[in-house]
Amino acid sequence: MNEEDARRTIYEAFERAHISPAPGFETRMQVALQAAGLEQSVHRQPARLRGGLAMLIALVAAVALVATLLGPRMLTHFQQPVGTSSPSPSPSQVATSPSPDPNACRLPVIVDHEKGAVVKITAGFIDVASGQFLADPNITFAGLPSESSDRQPQVSSDTVYDSVVKRWLPSHFISPDQLSYFYRTTEPGPAGAPYPAGMQIHIYDLVQYSDRIIWTIGGAAILQARWRADGIYALTRVFAGAAPMKAWRIDPNTGKATEIALATFLSPYQHVFSGPGSADVIGTDPDRAIYITPRLAFPRTRYTAYVIIDGKRTNIYSGIKGDRMDFDPVDVWYDGPRLWFANYDSKYLWSWTAATGLIRHSVQIPGIHAPLSPDFTSYSVAGPCM
Repeated sequence: MNEEDARRTIYEAFERAHISPAPGFETRMQVALQAAGLEQSVHRQPARLRGGLAMLIALVAAVALVATLLGPRMLTHFQQPVGTSSPSPSPSQVATSPSPDPNACRLPVIVDHEKGAVVKITAGFIDVASGQFLADPNITFAGLPSESSDRQPQVSSDTVYDSVVKRWLPSHFISPDQLSYFYRTTEPGPAGAPYPAGMQIHIYDLVQYSDRIIWTIGGAAILQARWRADGIYALTRVFAGAAPMKAWRIDPNTGKATEIALATFLSPYQHVFSGPGSADVIGTDPDRAIYITPRLAFPRTRYTAYVIIDGKRTNIYSGIKGDRMDFDPVDVWYDGPRLWFANYDSKYLWSWTAATGLIRHSVQIPGIHAPLSPDFTSYSVAGPCM
């Protein structure tokens, strides 16, 4: 069952019960599902959680999901938290590449090949002009720490290409200047304790080759995190009990953490929607998500896809669901004034600028089969075009 099927099933259950979901239900349900995904790259096939850290965070997020789904039945009215959003980074802040001619550059991508229970993830480049994919045989994470502290980092859905230091990184939490990245670790608890002592955020400097812990939170899991121009943002929930999630902004230089309104982290762009829960959201970072309105757009339904640029809604495409355009994006990468989108069926790659609009590029990746088949290959954009 994919995300759309899950949402449809839940809403049909509400209809059979002759009740309406409480205001904000769609948003809260989606947030809980996204938290359970642990910041995975946006694929519509089932996500794979990584190791003990991922299992732990998914468990905590599952508790949040249950509370979220039961909330509308226990409360007649629900008031969404109100917060002031921080300015979103402009495309020029997000990427430093010169955004070269898309017909003369190579785009970093991560290819995910699933054959039955066997999963193979490969990093490489798509030559945009020809659409050919070429795996990078020289990838190494030697000397680069990651959340997989018990083993050498491997290419995963979190792998990205840093165009400044010219190497692949094991974490997609990159600083705005692309000279550092952060990762999370679990702080062990006493022997026999049912939960860890807490979690930590590390920053690794790619210039000085230094690793430092900048923030520790006791008794809680870091469900989601991101690095924005004004600091590192984190969403946390306690391991035990029913305390609500909390959101934080952390100064990457001093480690000072300031609690912020939950809405600032979860839905800073609610004002661009026509109503609560009125758009499907692809992605966990509001600044780099794809918004589809109306939500639950079924085949032959007119819809609009848009993104957030400089804090404002920017329409990318309007059409009929399932039309010949076949624009079915699974992620977006900001590359200067140009945006890149991977398509769900992996047959196409899309580029967009305000001047050119949406342009389709054919893609030739070995092993492409029908989505949801036992042998399925998909890809996601992992860096700016070079």
